[in-house]
Amino acid sequence: MYINAGAYVGDGTMVDSHALVGSCAQVGKNCHISAASQIGGVLEPVGAMPVIIEDDVMIGGNCGVYEGTVVKKGAVLGTGTILNRSTPVYDLVRGEVYRASDASTGVDQPLIIPEGAVVVAGSRPVSSGQGKDWVFPCTLR
Repeated sequence: MYINAGAYVGDGTMVDSHALVGSCAQVGKNCHISAASQIGGVLEPVGAMPVIIEDDVMIGGNCGVYEGTVVKKGAVLGTGTILNRSTPVYDLVRGEVYRASDASTGVDQPLIIPEGAVVVAGSRPVSSGQGKDWVFPCTLR
C-alpha cells in the first residue's frame, strides 16, 4: 500500500495491500480501505476538489474514489465501485439521483454519498433517445 504526501489517514484505519491513498486525500478514523482500492489525490488539476472519506467507512476491494467525492460516515462501497464527481448515483430506496454540481450552477459541490449508504456498482438501461437502439457487445439480456 502507499499513502502519498499530504494525505491524512485517521487512527484505527486499515489500508490493505496494493491500496493507494492519494495526495491531500482525507480518510477518517476506523475505516477499512480494501486491497487494490484507490483514493484519489488533488495535486492536479489546480483547483480540484479533495476526496474526503469520513469515519467508519468500508471501501471494498478494487474501488476507486476520485476527485470531488465525499463519502459520509458509516457508508459502505461494494467491491469494484468507482465514484467521481461525474458519476450519478441512484438511490433506489428514495428514488433520488445524487450528483455533483459545478460552477456553472453558481455552486460548486462534490458528489456526496450519504451517511450509512450502501453503494454497489451498477447500470441502468437506456430507455429513451438514440442510445435505446444501440447494441453493445458485452450486454447480457
